[in-house]
Amino acid sequence: MQPKPWPTNLYFSFAILVLVLAAPALLSQDVVALRKEFTAKRNALAANDVPARRELAKWCIARKLRQSELAIYREILSLDPKDEAAHKGLSHVKEGESWFESIEALQAAKGRVRGLNAWLDAAPEAAVPLHEHLLTPAEFTKIEAGEALAAHKGTGWQEVLTLEWRIRSGLTLKDTLELARMMEQAVRTWRTEGDFKRDANNPITLHMEILKSHEAYVAMIEGDIETYEPELAKSHGFFDGQTCWGSYFKDWYRTRRIVLHEGRHQFDMLIAKTFGAMPAWYREGLAEFYSIHDWDGKTLQMGRLNSDINEHLYFLQRICKRKKLRGAAETIQQGQEGAIDPEFYQQTWAFIYYCRTGPQAEAFKKWEAELLAGKLPTAEKQLEAFKEKVAPDLKDFDSSYNQATNAWASKYQK
Repeated sequence: MQPKPWPTNLYFSFAILVLVLAAPALLSQDVVALRKEFTAKRNALAANDVPARRELAKWCIARKLRQSELAIYREILSLDPKDEAAHKGLSHVKEGESWFESIEALQAAKGRVRGLNAWLDAAPEAAVPLHEHLLTPAEFTKIEAGEALAAHKGTGWQEVLTLEWRIRSGLTLKDTLELARMMEQAVRTWRTEGDFKRDANNPITLHMEILKSHEAYVAMIEGDIETYEPELAKSHGFFDGQTCWGSYFKDWYRTRRIVLHEGRHQFDMLIAKTFGAMPAWYREGLAEFYSIHDWDGKTLQMGRLNSDINEHLYFLQRICKRKKLRGAAETIQQGQEGAIDPEFYQQTWAFIYYCRTGPQAEAFKKWEAELLAGKLPTAEKQLEAFKEKVAPDLKDFDSSYNQATNAWASKYQK
């Protein structure tokens, strides 16, 4: 899928991307060395040498320096505004003899506006703006009712709109519409739970990109080593601070889990604005909590145990057998980041699930409220408040938690 980028650059929030995934904060030494070599080659170019710049762009392609490659194309166009290869390298659009930076720029030059699924010569009567589209009142009524509607499409991609989401997908329209309906229900549920009302006068657009396959997702990451850490290729999805990225992965249950997990991060940052108050164990555990779900094509239920398909339970069997289940103090004292690895997600899911569904659920809600209000900025304060509000006797809490986790894990049969 080769869609046009969102108005905000994919790599604008690299620091946030690193925060979300706990990736290394610095570029690898290989990338640093390649950039240094690129800079030397670029500085050695004669001021007006277009052919040499074309060769340097090829050098960047071979080394997957995508951002440097794009910079060279821009330099070429500053010297030769008609250079076709540079325009194509930047995914520009040509009509007649003129080039435009995007289809949006082309249509704007013609004075057209973006309707739901077509470019229009004039805005619809009583048009309703939504996600940079102008909808008819009838279209907006459907979206308000929770429907997902097909929007614009291009080669290998299709856009779908809901009230909260603008989704661009390499999947079929049918599958994308279903995922969009599910994610719309998720956000409406989260808004209700946290009493976050949608501001119709200043709406927030939630962006999502879904690639057609996990192979395409990995290729996107590996093809741009300046933007993405290599370890990111081992992930299934990520949130870059503005957009959720994912792909079809193995089956529809796992695919839905990915978008629910990353969508929850997006909700916490852009709507609830509580992301910064969350230590990593809580942030990831909460996203995993909501990702374990039931979906029948019409109704979404999140925060489930799902002992028949919840693979966390398989790993928790092994964790419990080794007596390595982390108790409350060990979980909370991991601090802001913690060591994020596969077992981290299984342990944090189990802790959040137990706290939210066990006998201390109401007390845990009060603890969560203080955390998300920014009143518990350190692991020490978080643990102190947990003992005060949730579990005065941590040893007793850990014993009950261990028994419950063993009981869940024993139900997993796959």
